[in-house]
Amino acid sequence: MAQTTELTIAYFTVVYDERTGWTGGLLVLNRGGRPVEFQCTLPVRPSRAHEILYGTTLRDHLIGEVIGPMLIKKCRTPIALVCCDQPESLTLSSTAGGVPVALVSEAAEMEEGPITGDMLVGASVVKLVNATLHVPLEHASVVEDVASRFVDLVDAIEPFERIKEAIKEAQSQIARAS
Repeated sequence: MAQTTELTIAYFTVVYDERTGWTGGLLVLNRGGRPVEFQCTLPVRPSRAHEILYGTTLRDHLIGEVIGPMLIKKCRTPIALVCCDQPESLTLSSTAGGVPVALVSEAAEMEEGPITGDMLVGASVVKLVNATLHVPLEHASVVEDVASRFVDLVDAIEPFERIKEAIKEAQSQIARAS
């Protein structure tokens, strides 16, 4: 997909599959919700040693410190905002090169269940079309400005489904090739 100078918003999620592992996807959309760029990782399969050493923090590590930064770094399109559906992704704020990262509450709750207050300490609420974004207080005004320019976006939750479907398709192509 071609690079653009237009204002864009990225959606990031990670899919776990017992057989293949952890696969991340980053979908960059223009203001009308059309794809500008898509990045996808190969499945990440932590070793048993990683599982032991990271313990209960393995998921946090894979989503927020390995897969997310890798996809953002690979992205060729300038991004104004990264929307995520997993609270572990909020740690991307420190590695996203100043790009604000927001948790899409409705998508996160569909994926993870109720989002507890301790996950969102120091977060501000911003509306984006039909969604509630939780963003760090220091990025709230920037995210409000970006959200106000995405009024043509039809649905702020649905892009996560596109990523998941694209990952499933990529995994099925890999399975057919092997």
